[in-house]
Amino acid sequence: MSSCNTKNQKLFKFISPEQSRITFNNTLIENDSLSILDNEFFYNGAGVALGDLNNDGLLDVFFTANQADNQLYLNRGNFQFSNESTRAGIQKKDPLIWSSGVNLVDVNKDGWLDIYICNTLRTTDSLRNNLLYINQGVNDKGIPTFIEQGEAYGLNDNSYSSHAQFFDFDKDGDLDVFIGVNRIENIDPNVFQNLQSETAILSVDKLYENKGPNEFGHPFFEDISKSANINLHGFSHSTLVHDFNQDGWLDLYVANDFLSNDIVYLNQGDKTFKNEAHSMFKHYSLSSMGSDLGDVNNDGKLDLFISEMQPYYNKRKKLFQKGTSYTKEILTRRYNYEYQYPRNVLQLNRGNDPNSGFPLYSEIGMRVGVAETDWSWASLFADFDNNGWSDLFIANGFPKDIIDKDFGDFRVTANRLVSREQILEAIPQIKVANFAYKNSGNLNFEDASEEWGIDFSSYTNGAAYGDLDNDGDLDLLLNNINDTAILLENTLSNENGQHNYIRFNLIAEEPNLQPFGSEIRIYSGNEIQTKIMLSSRGYLSQPESTIHFGLGNKTQLDSVEVKWLDGSIQKWTGLEVNQIHNLKYQNDLLKPPVEKENKPLFRPVNAALGITYQDVDEDFIDFNLQITIPYKLSQNGPALAVGDLNGDGLEDLLIGGSRGKKQTLFYQRKEGTFTKNIHSFKSQERDLEEDVALALFDVENDGDLDIYFAHGSGQFSPNSFAYDDTLWINDGKGNFTQAAISLPNSGENSSCVKPGDFDGDGDLDLFIGNRGVPGQYPVASRSYLLENKSTSTEIVFTDASDKLSTGENALGLVTDALWTDFNNDGWQDLIVTGDWMPILFFKNQKGNLIQMEQTGIEWASGWWKSIAPSDLDNDGDLDYIVGNFGKNTFYKAQPDMPMTILAKDFDQNGSVDPFISFYVKDSLKVKRNYLYHPWEDVIKQFRALRKSFNSYSAYGQATASQIFENQNLTNALVKKNTWMESSWVENLGNDTFKLHALPDEVQWAPVYGISTFDLNQDGYEDILMVGNDYGVEVNQGRIDAHQGIVLYNTQNKAFTAQNLETTHFIVAGDGKSLVQMNIQKEPYFIASQNNDSLKVFKPNFEKRPLMISWETGETNCLIYLGNQTVQKRTKQDSNTFQSQGTNQFWVSPETKKIEFFDAQQKRIRTQIIP
Repeated sequence: MSSCNTKNQKLFKFISPEQSRITFNNTLIENDSLSILDNEFFYNGAGVALGDLNNDGLLDVFFTANQADNQLYLNRGNFQFSNESTRAGIQKKDPLIWSSGVNLVDVNKDGWLDIYICNTLRTTDSLRNNLLYINQGVNDKGIPTFIEQGEAYGLNDNSYSSHAQFFDFDKDGDLDVFIGVNRIENIDPNVFQNLQSETAILSVDKLYENKGPNEFGHPFFEDISKSANINLHGFSHSTLVHDFNQDGWLDLYVANDFLSNDIVYLNQGDKTFKNEAHSMFKHYSLSSMGSDLGDVNNDGKLDLFISEMQPYYNKRKKLFQKGTSYTKEILTRRYNYEYQYPRNVLQLNRGNDPNSGFPLYSEIGMRVGVAETDWSWASLFADFDNNGWSDLFIANGFPKDIIDKDFGDFRVTANRLVSREQILEAIPQIKVANFAYKNSGNLNFEDASEEWGIDFSSYTNGAAYGDLDNDGDLDLLLNNINDTAILLENTLSNENGQHNYIRFNLIAEEPNLQPFGSEIRIYSGNEIQTKIMLSSRGYLSQPESTIHFGLGNKTQLDSVEVKWLDGSIQKWTGLEVNQIHNLKYQNDLLKPPVEKENKPLFRPVNAALGITYQDVDEDFIDFNLQITIPYKLSQNGPALAVGDLNGDGLEDLLIGGSRGKKQTLFYQRKEGTFTKNIHSFKSQERDLEEDVALALFDVENDGDLDIYFAHGSGQFSPNSFAYDDTLWINDGKGNFTQAAISLPNSGENSSCVKPGDFDGDGDLDLFIGNRGVPGQYPVASRSYLLENKSTSTEIVFTDASDKLSTGENALGLVTDALWTDFNNDGWQDLIVTGDWMPILFFKNQKGNLIQMEQTGIEWASGWWKSIAPSDLDNDGDLDYIVGNFGKNTFYKAQPDMPMTILAKDFDQNGSVDPFISFYVKDSLKVKRNYLYHPWEDVIKQFRALRKSFNSYSAYGQATASQIFENQNLTNALVKKNTWMESSWVENLGNDTFKLHALPDEVQWAPVYGISTFDLNQDGYEDILMVGNDYGVEVNQGRIDAHQGIVLYNTQNKAFTAQNLETTHFIVAGDGKSLVQMNIQKEPYFIASQNNDSLKVFKPNFEKRPLMISWETGETNCLIYLGNQTVQKRTKQDSNTFQSQGTNQFWVSPETKKIEFFDAQQKRIRTQIIP
C-alpha cells in the first residue's frame, strides 16, 4: 500500500517550473577544447544546498553550476520561489568559473548563513579560487545580500576542490573546514601508485583551521594539511564527519574515485589525523561517489552508504564489466591498497572491537538489494514516509557512457580514422532512473522508486532534502545536467495518525555555532533512532540542517538525547510530536557519557594460554586454470584437531599445514598453558601436500590417538602424489610413524575425512569426501568409504564402495560429511554436503548405506559448506546446522529462479569450460537467466563464442539459452542451485527433515566453522559460527561481512543473533575451522582463519557448566534437563568442517541426570547430577 493521500497517488509530486519558478539548468556544452574526451570530470555535475538565508523560517535554495551561473532562489511559500541571484550578489566573478560543491554555513557566527562554493576543473589557478559569500543580512525588500570574501577569510583555495565539510575538529568553538580535492593531471588514475609519494599524484585533500578573528574582526583560515597529516592522495567526491571510534573527536571519511583508496582520517586529538581505513572496513566501493550516514537498523549506531557505478540490468552490466584480473588482487596487496569493488556499499556498524578500539563494519549492500543503481551520485538517508526508518534515495545519471566497452573498442580502432566530433557523437547517451528504497525495518529495503514517483530518468548529480513547505515531511530538490532542476513535493498525509514526526534544531553553547557532527537519539520503548548533523551529505550538496525523525504511529517519546561535540550528553523528555523543537546546549543539564559495564560472553585468551599462531597460505591462483569458476578451491585451511596426542591425559591441539608448510602442535601443560612445536607429518619433498582435513582416532584400538591427514586443495594435477592421504600411528607417547600402507583413495583430491563405525564392529571406519577433479570444475570424482580391517599387528583399510548404494559413482563436489544416527536405531548414518547438490542422507541398514531419495529437503541444492549436529529442539533426536554460501552476493538462487552451471570441454582443449547463469533484471526490470561472467572471461574460456557475438551489447542482451543454442550440449554437465541460505535442519522423525533459514545476520557471508553450546545455561543448545570467503572471483570480490556469530536458541525453533558488543566473539577474518577444547575441565573455543591468526575464546559463564566424559562403549546419551526436556548427544558431535574438537561435553548445573547408551541402544550407565 502507498503511504500517500490516495491509493494511486505517488509519494512525490513533480512541481513544474511554471509553478515553482525554479528554472535553473546546469547546461553543459562540449567544444573543441573541452569535453569528456579531455577531462573525465566534465560531467561530474554540481550541487544544491538548502538553508534559510533570509531568516524568514522557510528553506531557500542555492544551485551551483559548471558552465552556467550559480543561482539563489528565495522560498516564497507554497512551493513558489524567486530567483534573487543578481540582487543577492552571488554571481560568479568570471563566467569561466566551474563550480562544484556548495555549503550554507554561518562562517562568521553572526546569525546569518553564508555561502561557500568550491570551484574546479579549469587549469587557470584564479578560476579555481573557491568563493565565500558573507551574508550581509536582508535589504529593505527582505532579500539577503552577500559580499565575496574568500581571500579575506583565507578560504580562496584553488586546489581543484570538489566539496567541503565544516566541523570543529579541534573543539575550540569555531568551524574549521575540510576540502575534498579531485584533480587529474597527466596521470592514469587507474594505475597503482606509491601511497606515500608526495609527487606521483597531486590530488591531495586540504584541512583549514579556523584561527579565530583576525585584525579585521572576522575569522581567518590557515591551511594546516601537512602538519595535520592530511597527505594521502585521492580523487575525492564526498566526505563525511563522524566520531567513528567514539573517542570524543570528530573524524573524516573521504570517498575517492578511481583506484585511490577511500580514507578514514581518525582525529588524534592533537591537531593531527591518521588514516585507519584498513582497521575499520574490510572492503570499499571502487569508484566511490556520494556518501551518507544513517542508522538503517535503529540500533543506535550510524551506518555508512557509498554510491558507485554498478548497473542493475544485465546489458549495461556487461557493457561496463571488465574481465577478471587477478593481477589487481596481487597489486592491491603489494601496494597496500584497500580491497575495492565496483558497486555501492552499505557498511553496517556492528560496534567497537574491544581489542582494537576501532568500529567493526559488515558490508551488506548486496544482501539488502542496494548495491546496483547504475552511475550513481547523491545518496541520502532520510525518512521520507515518516515510518520511523531511514529510507535511501540515490540520484543517477551520466550524459555520456565513456566507459562503455563497445565504445572503447570503437575508439581504439577509429581514433585515427574519424574526426573528434564523430567520436564524441559515438559515445552512448542513456538516461537512467533514480532510485528510492523504502526501509520497513529489519534491514528490509524495498525498491519504491515507482511507488514514490522517483523512477523518472535524468542526469542528476546533486540532491538535497528538506521540509520546504513546513508540513512535517521531506521534499526533494535535484540538480540535473542539461535539464531544469527538479522539485518534488512530498505528498504524505498524516490524517490517520500513521505518519507522525518530530524535528529538531540543535543550538550549541557558543552563540551561532552550528554543531556539525553532533548526534541526536530518540527513544521509544526498545526502539532507538539516531541522526547526525552535517554541513554536507550525499554529493556536492547540503540538505536542511534541521534533524527530522519519522515516528510512524507513535504519539510520544520516552526521551531525546543529544551527544554534543564535547562528548557530553543532554536529555529531554515530554517533547510533543508533530512539532519542531529547539534543543539548546545547557551546562546544568549535561551528563558525561556512561560506559556500559556489560560482562561480555567471551574473552580472548590466546596470549594467556600461549597459543599464538599465524596461518600462512601461499597464494594459488585457481582462476589461471579456469577463469570462470566462482571461487578458489585452494584456500580453506587451516584445519584443527583436538585430542590427547602424547598420552598425558591432557588435550592437545594440532593445526594442519598448507602447501609448503609444516604442521603445528600445541601441547597442553597441567596448569592449562601450552608449548608450541613445529613438526612435519608430510612425506612429499618440500612439504608439498596441503592438509585439508584432520582426524584423530584410534585406528587399531590400542588406546591412543592416531592421525589421518586428508590432502587436497586442487593445486596439483589429477592423481598427483601430493593428494595421497597419510596415516600416522601413535606409540602412545606422542611419537608418530607413518603407516606403510596404500590407501584406496590415493591421488584423490580429498575434502574431508570422518571416522565412524558404520558396520558396528567396534572399530572406526572412514568416509573421505572428494572435492572434484582438479582443474576440471565442476566435474566430481568419487568419494570413498574405507572399512577398517586393522588388527593389532597390521593396518588395513579396504574400499567398501559396495556398502554404499551409490557404489563408485561420484556423490558430487563434497565439502563436508557427518556420521550420525538420525533415526535413533543405533546404526551410524551418513550425511554429505557439497556444492551444486542437495544435502545427501544415507540411511544405515545394518552396515549398508542407502541413499534416501525423499528427505523433505531434497529440493534444496546449494553451495553447502559444512554441517554440525545438535539436538536443537530438545526432542530426543539430532538436528543439523548446515553452512551455505549466503545471500550477500551477486550469486542468487531460489526454487523458481535457480542458479545454473553448464560445463563441458566445448573447445576440446582438455579443459572443462564452466559457465554460471542466474536470474538478473533486464532493462524492463524483468528477470531473465543471463550468464554471470564478463564477456572477456567467456571468450577466454571458450573462444569460439566470439563468432556468435561481436559486441558487449549483443552478449549482454542474450540469455544463457540463446548463447548456447548453437552449441553441441551432448554430455554437457548441468547442475542447479535453489537455496543459498545457511540453515538448520529439523529432524521430524520417520526419515523426514525440514529446512529452516537461520537469521539474516548468518546470510551475510558463507559459513564454515560451526559449534554448539548452551551458552546462557537455559537447557537449549546455542550456535557459534565463523565464516567469510576471501577466495571468491574478483568481480564479486571477498565476501567478508561475518565478524563471528553467536545465535541464542529461543526454545521455539528459532534463533536470535547476539550483538558483538555483548559477545566479544570476534572472528573477523577468513574464518574456517571452529572447535571446542577442554582446558582444566572448562570449555574453550578455537577458531582458525586463513592467512590470519588463530583465535581462542573462554566463555564467561554466570554458572559454571559441568564437564562430562564418555566411557568405553558409550556412543550416545540422553540428557534430562531441569526444564523437563530431553536432549540427545552423541560421541560424534565434535566433528565439524575439516576439523575435530574435544570428546568431552558440558551440561548446565540444572541438569537432572544423563543416561548413556551403547551402539545397540542399550543403556549402560546413568549419571545423576547432584
